[in-house]
Amino acid sequence: MTAQPNNPPYIDGLLQRLANGDSRTAAAFSRHVHWGYWEEPPRAVCTPEEYGEAAEHLCRVLCNTAGIDDGMRIVDVGCGFGGTIASLSERFGQLQLVGVNIDPRQLERAAELVRPCGINSIEFVQADAARIPLDDSSCDVVLAVESVFHFDRAAFVAEASRLLAPGGNLTLSDFVPSERAAEYLDAIDFSADEAVQWSYGEIDLTCSLDRYRELAKANGLRLTKAMDVTENTLPTYKFLAASASDWPKSREVELFTRATSLLEKASRKGMLGYQVLRFEKH
Repeated sequence: MTAQPNNPPYIDGLLQRLANGDSRTAAAFSRHVHWGYWEEPPRAVCTPEEYGEAAEHLCRVLCNTAGIDDGMRIVDVGCGFGGTIASLSERFGQLQLVGVNIDPRQLERAAELVRPCGINSIEFVQADAARIPLDDSSCDVVLAVESVFHFDRAAFVAEASRLLAPGGNLTLSDFVPSERAAEYLDAIDFSADEAVQWSYGEIDLTCSLDRYRELAKANGLRLTKAMDVTENTLPTYKFLAASASDWPKSREVELFTRATSLLEKASRKGMLGYQVLRFEKH
């Protein structure tokens, strides 16, 4: 049985603005709902159009890290509006692509907007990240683009390992704390902050690299790449703060701005690193 989605109000507002035809929201978020990546962060101007391009760039960084090529079977878990699926279909051929999300509204939008290119195949599936209705060893790559902090990580890593064929890989992006920061964030229960929960929902920001290695080892995986791209993602915060400034409800602006500021401070102080991780199956 699929669990009911626990979506933050921020997603509700984003979907509403897209449905209302808000051009700035569409330029930034019609394809991807995640942080952006800039090659030269100091030069970022953070227009909605540039943000949309930066989000696509982050998607490509993950896909390149995963080594995706023609003919692969790929599952994108937490696929949002299907932007990564669309990007892959545009760039490669003979792909079998499956997008998984627990929120039927996001899947509905993805199914409406994303069409396969050439002879690629695309399927969208509503499922919990720990219970994906696909066969054992049925894919070459599992992706999780800025979604894993919403999951039970131990259950998700086990499920990803089940899905992967030998030699396949799990590639994801996550906010990864230093070992000392992980203990501190756990102690203060950072994720329970009212603003954080309103803005980003139920999240867990306490999984360090050592913890990831433990989870990988327990499930027949090995961490083979850890790339810290925090600096490249920092302009995201400027854009998000500006994008919320004209929301009609001041309380929502206050909560979102506070939550995003907390994440920015933790990132700039080195407590949280935005990392791209690749795990290979033995």
